[in-house]
Amino acid sequence: MRIGSAATALKQLSTQLTLLITCTMLCNGAFAIEAGQYYYFISDKCQAKGPQTPEERGAVTPDVMLFEVVPAGISDYYVNMNTNALVHYTEEGQEHLASLESEQAYTAGKTPSKESVRKDGNAIHHDFMLQREAIDLKTLVNTLNGFSQLQTDKGYFFKKIVGLSDSNAKFKAVTRVRLSDIGHDKRMMLSSYISDYFMLDEQGKASDTPFITADHGAALRHPLHDATSPYAIFTKHTVCGEKWEPGN
Repeated sequence: MRIGSAATALKQLSTQLTLLITCTMLCNGAFAIEAGQYYYFISDKCQAKGPQTPEERGAVTPDVMLFEVVPAGISDYYVNMNTNALVHYTEEGQEHLASLESEQAYTAGKTPSKESVRKDGNAIHHDFMLQREAIDLKTLVNTLNGFSQLQTDKGYFFKKIVGLSDSNAKFKAVTRVRLSDIGHDKRMMLSSYISDYFMLDEQGKASDTPFITADHGAALRHPLHDATSPYAIFTKHTVCGEKWEPGN
């Protein structure tokens, strides 16, 4: 009986492991990202807009690489943002954001999205955590100085800092990127690219809402088209990248 029980348990364990491996492979496949460099193209939620012939499209589309997805193992990825495209940031600000990419955490999840064009009503969101650390006020000010070359940004950051009464305040800095697959092959939406700074209380607990936010995604989108361009409306909230392939 003991031998039979052990054999049965071993068989069950083998079956469970096989199912686990199969499930893992299928799940990873479901959330796989097409690795490569993604360049800006004129679209509305990743559906192409504007002229479509190669010549006409090239004439009105800025040649800007937005981000690169790099494989990092069997099912993990890194994202490298084109911080050089943040033309209103200082060189220090660009380098700071780029440095955060050296250590990042990646998670893939499936979250309902009203904007999705997938048949199942969901968009697949790929989230990259580039930074999560505590910083002091001096570090925060120096960091924001690198992000504040536009007058509107300068004013926003200045008002928030001046209104702070505690010069010894500490903050939880969180920088993250979200790429969304909404059902178009070789295209990925840059849904979010932000740095949030949450004030810490005396116990080191972060507040629920950020004290200040730097929207790098908006800074990346803003220079793509002039305000008078008919295509500027498509970069107001998000921007889409199309994977570059030789010959395109």
